[in-house]
Amino acid sequence: MKTSQNTRAACRRLGAIMLAVCLGLWAGVAAAPAASAVGGPVLVCTGSVSQSYSPGLLLVPRQTTYHGTVSYSTCPVNDGAVTSGLYAESLTYTASCTANGGPSEADVAWNNGQHSHLAVTGVEADVAGNVQIFTSIGQVTSGRYVGHVVNIVTVLPNLATLAACLLPPGLTHNQGTATLTVAGL
Repeated sequence: MKTSQNTRAACRRLGAIMLAVCLGLWAGVAAAPAASAVGGPVLVCTGSVSQSYSPGLLLVPRQTTYHGTVSYSTCPVNDGAVTSGLYAESLTYTASCTANGGPSEADVAWNNGQHSHLAVTGVEADVAGNVQIFTSIGQVTSGRYVGHVVNIVTVLPNLATLAACLLPPGLTHNQGTATLTVAGL
């Protein structure tokens, strides 16, 4: 009889714990759409990226001049006024094939004649299979979407990059794809 009472008590405690966990999970799921709707994207654009480095990147860091452009040819999520854009960035900095990226500024010229000036404050690099994925975070500092946070994801082929990095002249040019997301306020 004592075992039966202990078992029932344990089951009730377990049931109460499971109920609390389930309610907590349900509350998190129910709150998630409302939270994402507030800061959801107002613009998502995809396109092709072209990068050049002079002198080319090697495995050892050195001073280089970088020029990058992205032709955002389509914006499947948009605000009705912007449907495409051209991203341009140029800077001189110390970089290598293994340490490439950091704070920078760029301009985006939109199809409606307006512009956005971006300040990119952080870059994270990952390797997934045969590609390198660079995720950049920043903010629009002037022009259209001023004050909005931006997220730029650039995907580049990994094998071509690594092979070019081994010997001079190094990696002088790279192409891939990019997605720009402008988050809502």
